[in-house]
Amino acid sequence: MKFPLFLGFVLGSFLVVASDYIFNSTLDEEWENWKVKFNKQYSQDEETNRRTIWENALKFIEQHNREYAMGKHTYTVAMNQFGDLTNDEFNRLMNGFLMNEADNSTEEEDDEEFDDEEEDDEEFDDEEEDDVGRQRSIDWRKFGLVTPVKNQANCGSCWAFSAVGALEGQWKKSKGQLISMSEQNVLDCDKRSYGCQGGFMCSAFSTIRKLGGINSEQTYPYTAMKGDCRFRRDKVVAFLSEYKFFKGSERGLKRRVKRIGPLSVATDASRPTFQYYHGGVYDDRQCSSRNVNHAMLLIGYGRERGRKYWLIKNSWGTKWGDRGYLKLARNRRNRCGITRYVVYPLV
Repeated sequence: MKFPLFLGFVLGSFLVVASDYIFNSTLDEEWENWKVKFNKQYSQDEETNRRTIWENALKFIEQHNREYAMGKHTYTVAMNQFGDLTNDEFNRLMNGFLMNEADNSTEEEDDEEFDDEEEDDEEFDDEEEDDVGRQRSIDWRKFGLVTPVKNQANCGSCWAFSAVGALEGQWKKSKGQLISMSEQNVLDCDKRSYGCQGGFMCSAFSTIRKLGGINSEQTYPYTAMKGDCRFRRDKVVAFLSEYKFFKGSERGLKRRVKRIGPLSVATDASRPTFQYYHGGVYDDRQCSSRNVNHAMLLIGYGRERGRKYWLIKNSWGTKWGDRGYLKLARNRRNRCGITRYVVYPLV
């Protein structure tokens, strides 16, 4: 099959020289509408490169969706705000979870909780659980534990959004209040992470605990850039006592999200298919089960057309994915490393 070669050509990390590419004039209006929709402005030279990348992205999207119609994929892709970025640029800009930093964390207050359940086959069938009346799906949005989808903009702050989302859910579950909390508070005040250049969730939780709490988004609004710490102790809206890690199988993770609520997770979001994901159950076999680079919020699980999935809230706005959400293939050999790094706060 020639598709991988096509993909490599279309979404490589290079910028194309204008003389090497002739624009498709039938796409002129669509290009102008896309720029308006996503507020894109370029210099003349830059527009040449960005238009080239965008046209090639359209070819990739059309090819993938033709194959989807033929039954070769379980999910669709679509043009979005990332259409003028090469895949390398996209990864550098948007995926800010630093796995190496997280793995090397030696902070004494980290309270690691290892899964004490048996390690089940990743391809297990949970029909037995369904037969005895246990839930085949859960969506914590329906219980009011999830704030609306947010947008990290052009900043690798996914780690802060993931951590804050988990705290929002636990605070609602424990205290009965769903409050939109401040990612900027974490971005500015976390001294161990690197702001828009990346970080990790346990550092965010540790920062909130050391500060004595977190401000609301209204008090401390998001700017998509790291600044001075302006935390206000008189405006604390939530706090946490500790945080715990989960390490185990997908079956154990299913039990955790059902019992605990939304969890901070990290996945491999590096693939072009992830960059343009639009809907369906995401199941890219080339997605790594070990090398994760993007933090999100796991809010449930379910089935779609017989396919099991994890329900995940992203922080790229509502114009990416399924209105800002992802359905990631579940029980598919730890697809995209969903169990690689899981952490949650206790309030």
